[in-house]
Amino acid sequence: MNNVLIPPEISVYIGVLVQWGFLMAFLYSLTTSINNPSKQAVWLSLVMAISYCFSFFIDIYDITYIELFCYDVVTLFFIFFLRYYLPEKCISTYLLFGLSINSLLFLAMNIDVFVRGNYEPWWFWSVYTIVINMMDIIMISIFFVKKDFLRFVYVMDKLTGFIMRAKQGG
Repeated sequence: MNNVLIPPEISVYIGVLVQWGFLMAFLYSLTTSINNPSKQAVWLSLVMAISYCFSFFIDIYDITYIELFCYDVVTLFFIFFLRYYLPEKCISTYLLFGLSINSLLFLAMNIDVFVRGNYEPWWFWSVYTIVINMMDIIMISIFFVKKDFLRFVYVMDKLTGFIMRAKQGG
């Protein structure tokens, strides 16, 4: 995986920063929910912190994109599971969106590099590098903001309402 635009020596530091961000999001959610019966953010941040902290045990030089894809799919499964049992919508929507985008990008990079055999950087690799890091920042920040700051939930509600009306209408 040393064929991306950010060298592995730097991506290690970015990874540590993201892990630290999810750990701080968990601790923040834990401390703000002490006198609050609502613990949804704590559970969601715990899943994300555990998921991202597993990367401590990953060798950045030997991991493949398909393995990263599988890690994100497993985390998506746990978020879906928690969403079924916890009535929290905003944070889980942002996490599902971010993890879905990340996993699709990992899958696309796997296809580009390992299936097609492309080892020359092109525009998609730049998009991959920027979007992966942006999604991580968005997923971390939703735990602190706790508001629909990018209007994902609003758009999903409108889209769901439109689809439901279309099904009922004909």
